[in-house]
Formats: sequence, C-alpha cells, structure tokens
Amino acid sequence: MPTEMDLGRREGLMTKKAPLPRADGNQLRHGARGRTDSSAASQAAASDAEYKVGPGHPPREYRFKPGKSGNPKGAKPKPPSIAPDLKLALERALNKIVKLKQGEKERIVTMAVAGIEQLVAQFVKGDRHARRDLFALADKLGVDLLAGQHQAVQEALASNHEAILLTYVQRQYDKVCTPSPVFAPPELLDDDPQDPNRS
Repeated sequence: MPTEMDLGRREGLMTKKAPLPRADGNQLRHGARGRTDSSAASQAAASDAEYKVGPGHPPREYRFKPGKSGNPKGAKPKPPSIAPDLKLALERALNKIVKLKQGEKERIVTMAVAGIEQLVAQFVKGDRHARRDLFALADKLGVDLLAGQHQAVQEALASNHEAILLTYVQRQYDKVCTPSPVFAPPELLDDDPQDPNRS
C-alpha cells in the first residue's frame, strides 16, 4: 500500500508542466529556449522557473557557491607507509653479527650468512620447503647450482657411453618425428614407362 509520501512523489513526477510566461507576454514551452530583451532580474526569474530540483540538481540555495569547495578541510591524510621502516629493520637484523660454534671452532658471521647456511643444511637433509626456497633464491640471485658439477659429468661420460646415448636419443627422435624419405640416385630410377620386359 503506497504511503502519502510515495503518492506525493508520484504526483510530483507525473504532473504536466504548464508553459512558462515570458517577459514579452508570450508563453515559453518547456525545452524551448527563447531570448528576452528584459533586464537580468527577469532572466533570473525565468531561469529559476526552468530549474528542476531532483537527483543531481539540489535547490539553488544549497548548491556550492562559486569558488568554494564542497570539502573545505580536504581529504584526511593517509597514514605514512611502514615499508621503509620494515626494510630498514630487516637490513639491521640481517647485518647483526652472531657467533657460530662448529665443534670447538667459533666463527663470527652475520645473521644473513647464518640463515643461508641453515637453509642449505635443511636442503641437504631433504626438506622440500627448503629446496623450493633455495631454488627460488638461487634463480633470483643468478646462482648456478650445478656450477662445479658440469666438469664431473663430462668426465664421467666415456666416449663409448656417449655413443650409446647418442644412438638412444636418435631412436627416440625417430619415434617422434618421421624421417624424410630417401630417394634413389637418378641412374637407378626406371624412367622408361614402356619397358618391353614388363607385360
């Protein structure tokens, strides 16, 4: 059931607009704009009558005055970022000096070096998370993890082992890619279609 307020809104929106009077006595239709030669006061009165209050069109007395902001105090200042402080705190923590005991020996290293050594030790024990982190760190820093291993791999492969591997790779390649057909030399091709030996 509509309330009185809803009915008032509907009536206000559905009313038919009457033509506006002009200064010269003629009536002005809505949507049509005419120029009058009367004073500025009559133009202001006509423009007030044309002005429609509604969504996005507040009453003239409540509109922002020219030259004044709708938010004179301005936006609230954003809180300063803590990223520089966190970076500085991390750098300080990584550069702290710590004493490490290995058996009876004692070494003085930074926390960063100690952390990397611990990460490598966990990687050696088989920790999958340490493996993931170590590979990511090595990739980011451009460290080749197999740097010392290339020469050992080359020495381990004797010439006969290398030949066996090449043959195996070629067979596997032939399974994936069909080899191009081999054509006989021209002297072996039978160019004469009318050979008397054929019946």
